Amino acid sequence: MKLSRRSTSAPDRMASRLPRLLTLVLVVGMLAFGVFYYQDQRVNAGPTLTGLQIAGAEAAVKKTPNNLAVRLQLAAAYLQDKRPDDALKQYDVVLTADKANRQALLGRGHILIVKGDLKAASATYHKITDVAAKGEFSGADPQAQEAHYYLGQIAVTQGNTKVAITELQTALQMDKTDSDALYLMGLARLKEGSTQLAVDSFKQALLFVPTGWCEPYSQLQLAYGKLANAPEATYAGAMADFCHTKTIEAKRQLNTLTTGPVKVDSLLGLGLIAETESANAEAISWYQKVLKVDPANISAISSLSRLGVAPTSTTKK
Repeated sequence: MKLSRRSTSAPDRMASRLPRLLTLVLVVGMLAFGVFYYQDQRVNAGPTLTGLQIAGAEAAVKKTPNNLAVRLQLAAAYLQDKRPDDALKQYDVVLTADKANRQALLGRGHILIVKGDLKAASATYHKITDVAAKGEFSGADPQAQEAHYYLGQIAVTQGNTKVAITELQTALQMDKTDSDALYLMGLARLKEGSTQLAVDSFKQALLFVPTGWCEPYSQLQLAYGKLANAPEATYAGAMADFCHTKTIEAKRQLNTLTTGPVKVDSLLGLGLIAETESANAEAISWYQKVLKVDPANISAISSLSRLGVAPTSTTKK
């Protein structure tokens, strides 16, 4: 599971995307540590749950310092509390005892990215991917997928589009639904001049996260502009406006496109806006209009289903 930060800027969002296993470590273990600390010490750890979790994990580490799983729990708690230096110390202790520990490597790489040490972060992630490439289940390895994603992110940041595309392609082979990786792939393709491929990647990313994430729409607008596709650029700009809460302007622009080459996308956009405004009857009307143009449109069908409406016989024609 990757922590979602759809409302933040792309760099902040990608930099704070905790490795999925670290998140699982935190969710599974922290409550237990809180209970342990309370029962063992009978001391009030503070007013916050995070404080209680950290105190419990610290007590557990003190009691069993050679327990690497406990140290990983403590590192995850420190990250949750925005204490990366303390978390890094725990990861280093784990890696001293077990240099191939993937949880510690993923956590260490994440912190190094946040600190801006991309060279060291890249070397850390390669300790996972270089080994994983030789493994029997290399095509279905969530930890390796995460490492390839971050290597792609680092390469995009450094402007090395060739490496970025290679790493992101590998990540997407392991998880085709990774919207973050699809977005990064779009950025890399745009930087290398493969504009239509960039468009395809941005659109795929938005299939999985259509709302609350502004950057793909803004990048789509830029890419469509480079392709001299004016209606498409206007549509992407309208959706970016909607994402930035400029709803009136977004509706105005989308309404001008409902009879042109991007009418289906525009109708879907108007339906999405109506749905987010809890104007369900209006949203249903827009989605049904989509099906009159494109009876097999999956987005419209799934949206109507979400609203409790089955496609009518008139929309199936």
